[in-house]
Amino acid sequence: MSRKSMRAQMVRGLEAASARLGYELQPIQKPPAIRPNVVPPVVTPLEPAWPLPRRSAVTDDEIRAGFAEFDHWHYAYAFEGGVSFTAKHEVQRAITDAPERPLQRFRHFMPDLLAANGGSIEGLRVLDIACNSGFWSIQCALLGAQVTGFDARPELVAQANLVKRIVGVDNVEFKELNFFDMTPEALGGQFDVVMNLGVLYHLPQALDTLERTRAMATGHIVLDTGVHTTTNAAVYVRWENPYDIHAAADPGIVALPSRSAVDFMLEHIGVSSWYEIPLRSDDMPLDYQRRSRTSWMITV
Repeated sequence: MSRKSMRAQMVRGLEAASARLGYELQPIQKPPAIRPNVVPPVVTPLEPAWPLPRRSAVTDDEIRAGFAEFDHWHYAYAFEGGVSFTAKHEVQRAITDAPERPLQRFRHFMPDLLAANGGSIEGLRVLDIACNSGFWSIQCALLGAQVTGFDARPELVAQANLVKRIVGVDNVEFKELNFFDMTPEALGGQFDVVMNLGVLYHLPQALDTLERTRAMATGHIVLDTGVHTTTNAAVYVRWENPYDIHAAADPGIVALPSRSAVDFMLEHIGVSSWYEIPLRSDDMPLDYQRRSRTSWMITV
């Protein structure tokens, strides 16, 4: 008996044994190749506005009193004049509480956003999804963009408006809005830039989240998210409770995609091009270094 015939007989035997147990064997399908990613550009380094400027007549005592009204802060803040505050979470974690974390992330993906828009976002409409206390919205406003940020938690919108008042910027507005109510009609149209930062893995359906995000954008999307480290194109689900201000707003299933799964989903929703933003510095949070979090620059 030839080797080919022996293999066929073995397969038939396995199929018969599986059928008796109520299973059906299926051949493993090789996933189709996706379009090659765009080669990441050479970018100009960019520093965040830090400490944040103080352009309004708010005293140190008023700032301290404003921050003291809230039990928890996802971001650490520092303002000109030496007034600063640490992050405060219900569950303390070295990664999320580190004051340098948002500054490292800014240096990581904001240069790519500016490079994608000819070196500046001045005058562009920017949407900050699930804006938390407004760190990213304020940074974009200081770069000259017209910014709208929204969050489902009213206390976070109040925090964002406090920071806005201290910094004294008027080209940013904050709204209380659930992600699933996000539409161009609800937010005054589409946006040149949409920032989906730390949102994807707190929602139940990753593909739906990306489709809703794409519907808001006319130019570019910055996607920054936790990912599963498997090399398979897979989406893992888990249960998440609203145990802290950086967790899901409602209890339920949330989805954690792998990096290759995100690539397949971007192909599926039909964006023009995208690339995974490379780590250009060793000065990055450990979750980025361990590849359990990453960022994409997406052209709609």
